Amino acid sequence: MGTGRNQLCPCGSGKKFKHCCLRAELAAAETPQQTLHRRVRAAIQNLTEDLLRFVDKHLGRGELIAEAWSKFSPEKDAPFDPKSPHVPVFIPWFFHQWSPAAESTRFAELASRAATVSGEFLARRRRNLDPLLVRYLEACKATAFSFHEIVQTEPGRGFLLRDLILERERFVSEHSGSQDARRGNIVFAQVVDIDGLSLLDGSGQIVIEPGDKPAIIELRKAMREETQLKDTALLKAWDIELIKLYLDFAERRLNPQLPKLQNTDGEALLLHKLVFSIADAQAAAAAFDAAQLGEGESIVSDGERRAADDKLHEAEWTWMRAGNAMHKHWDNTTLARLELKDGQLRVEVNSVERAARARSLIERLLGANAEFRVSKPESSESLLERARQSPGPAKRSEDEELMQRPEVREKLREMLLGHYTAWLDTELPILGNRTPRQTVRDADGREAVEALIAQIERDAQKKTPPLDPGITQMLRRELGLPADPLAREGSGA
Repeated sequence: MGTGRNQLCPCGSGKKFKHCCLRAELAAAETPQQTLHRRVRAAIQNLTEDLLRFVDKHLGRGELIAEAWSKFSPEKDAPFDPKSPHVPVFIPWFFHQWSPAAESTRFAELASRAATVSGEFLARRRRNLDPLLVRYLEACKATAFSFHEIVQTEPGRGFLLRDLILERERFVSEHSGSQDARRGNIVFAQVVDIDGLSLLDGSGQIVIEPGDKPAIIELRKAMREETQLKDTALLKAWDIELIKLYLDFAERRLNPQLPKLQNTDGEALLLHKLVFSIADAQAAAAAFDAAQLGEGESIVSDGERRAADDKLHEAEWTWMRAGNAMHKHWDNTTLARLELKDGQLRVEVNSVERAARARSLIERLLGANAEFRVSKPESSESLLERARQSPGPAKRSEDEELMQRPEVREKLREMLLGHYTAWLDTELPILGNRTPRQTVRDADGREAVEALIAQIERDAQKKTPPLDPGITQMLRRELGLPADPLAREGSGA
């Protein structure tokens, strides 16, 4: 049995094993790259503190950081916040990439030389620095922030990243961050290359998912069209635009907004309950059953209940229209639900526009038999809150039991298959109001659509039951896309 870390070293030095020969044993077992990784991490261990002290002493820390923050942050005149979630991006950018602009700075000397903080640090202290640290700082100056897609991971060792702007791959050594890295996610980071080793120096803490990738591709297209710059020079010239896009993604994650809820006619979702007093229930029912509406609309009976004397006790109808503006595969659109009971007609609709049309329709069909009483709106926020409330255990159990029935699962699959088949030919804002079929005709478009399908697959696993993988396979097949665009031979991912 081997010597324990905290036991006395068998060499007789009197030290604990971990402070003596264990170090030599571990060093002997390292690969050259592992040794370099360890040496670099040791060399830069206190770099952030050293650079901040240097700024304090020689450059005027508060004013310089405030000026850089005003260029970095989308909130004009906002003071620098050391607790901001964006500090892991801002600080490396401030150290290695940013230099004051000559036309708007109080640091004219730095601006005249396009000097960076780490550049000044090197210029003044190079002689006293570890040569490895010097090479690292020079490598930081030679790189820039970009969006990197995780292609494969090796937990505890690192991950293969694809720079989405420059479209190149490299393996990045990252021991801790690779533990939770997920294929398909995108990191906004600065990758430093030193002596054949690639490391992260600054990385955004916000998770960027595949569904965000089309926006990155759009920016990449704009960068290509507007400049002839290549490689890192391109990233440096567009650093503020890249940062802004990252901050846009971060804002949506950190401060999510309520979605703009609409019905399938594109009208703002607002549930209304209209109530009418009905003088003659029999006559009202007869009017609904005989109604001829035209324009593909109809009022369809959903059943009725009568008393022993055959008088109508209660009845329900659906006001509907053939086809659906949003979902082309739907046979019809429900415009309203009507319930006649106890001398009242209650009408449920889901928009202001439908409420106005429903009232006009009822008053036209029933005339003096219907007296309008009230319209009760319910906001979309209230609808969302009700949707968030978890059903009771009995209801959950009932729903789960229902979803286990083969006929229910097959019907759900049929509906989803129809939805995603129609999606192929739906104009999507995120694709520049093009359909997925249209978008895949060029390389950038194919990459954007692949990302959207990857997001569909990811989101589908959170649903109950999960989306049938055959549906996304159908999407890929119809669009001529590979089964797994991130797959690499021998990835083991």
